[in-house]
Amino acid sequence: MTRTKSGFTLISKDAYADRFLKANPSERRGDVVARLDDAIAAHKAGKRCGCGEQIWIIGSAEAGYGCFTCITGEATPDTDYEIDV
Repeated sequence: MTRTKSGFTLISKDAYADRFLKANPSERRGDVVARLDDAIAAHKAGKRCGCGEQIWIIGSAEAGYGCFTCITGEATPDTDYEIDV
């Protein structure tokens, strides 16, 4: 895993899904991966948050298309992950 210029720690989709499922054992892997794939496709297509910033893939997979700040209310990521695309 590496840190990006924006402060996120990059993680592969599969590694993130593993972590997510460990914390949320009632979820199904197929559903988690499908949500991530949808958010990745939106990111690659240039989808933007309502504020104009790039969407945060991980947050968008769970909370609808939005940037890190709009989803979390925090200005910048600290130890937060983003999918490495």
